[in-house]
Amino acid sequence: GERAIRFSEIMRDASTLAAHLRQLGIGQGGRVAVMMDNSPASIVVVHALALAGIVWVPVNIRQRGAGLAYVLEHCSPAAILCDEAFLPVIHEAGANVDRTCLIVTGDMAVTGARSGTLSLRTLLSQPLDFDTALPSGNDLFAIMYTSGTTGRPKGVLVTHAMMRLAGEAVALVTNARAGDILFMWEPLFHIGGAQVLVLPALMDVSLTMVDRFSATRFWQQVRTSGATHVHYLGGVLQILLKQPPSATDREHAVRIFWGGGCKQDIWRQFEDRFGVEIRECYGMTEASSITTLNDSGTIGSVGRPLPWFSVEVCDGAGSTVPAGEKGEIVIRSNRDGAIFKGYYLD
Repeated sequence: GERAIRFSEIMRDASTLAAHLRQLGIGQGGRVAVMMDNSPASIVVVHALALAGIVWVPVNIRQRGAGLAYVLEHCSPAAILCDEAFLPVIHEAGANVDRTCLIVTGDMAVTGARSGTLSLRTLLSQPLDFDTALPSGNDLFAIMYTSGTTGRPKGVLVTHAMMRLAGEAVALVTNARAGDILFMWEPLFHIGGAQVLVLPALMDVSLTMVDRFSATRFWQQVRTSGATHVHYLGGVLQILLKQPPSATDREHAVRIFWGGGCKQDIWRQFEDRFGVEIRECYGMTEASSITTLNDSGTIGSVGRPLPWFSVEVCDGAGSTVPAGEKGEIVIRSNRDGAIFKGYYLD
């Protein structure tokens, strides 16, 4: 929104929350499931868990029923931290979380909250210092569950080093430079949002964040923020193109739209109408999010591998197929930890 948040504020509250979580008996390697919408509080929560070496398990806020119950039971969290609006959703899902510590944003006047439910706002109002040793790059940062399109969702094991590398990849894809402003609408529970959250710790850029994507408010939000970069996924570009043409279509500071899923037939149309450059990339959570980058402007291409990856298209026997033939994408890395080490409990 319009509220400025500095690292000093984030780390003050993150240190307090990390210390309270430690007092609750959640040590390094413990898991905390987080079901929160984008907000100043959700930013603090992610930093607090990272600081304490507690494993962040981001939960899709649109998840319901059996799918939600599966994730919550599969990761066996020591605590669940959620927005008030999602508390009844969690209970209705039927997950066995009776012995799990519940921490809810807001005050304690939470309808249906069981006895012992804690208030995040109350915890943050009780400052504490956190001075325990920091986690290493090889320690687990998060368990990010896949969409489960071919079966049950799988928990991708993401280390601190992997998340940093994802941020470095964003810097390459966006060609960001000092003073740039990245517009963020994507949810933090997705790698597409989480990877951008670390970028201001790596270089002199700012993020301007909104709670969700809105086609009708999008360009006004972008203009007001002075954003220079926008991330896209799926049909975002098509949605923006369907908005009525306006004399103000080019009245913004955006240089680059970057992401995945730009259709060939709208690539140039979008660039010409809004005066921006499209930068397509390809990747997955299992390989530090981004594997290839198209910085040449070749329409329809996901580009070439980032410096720490190699990519081949192989047949069933593992041999490279001739150019133009279909096969399986095989990714390798010369950088330890760039590719995940497995799925949780798999």
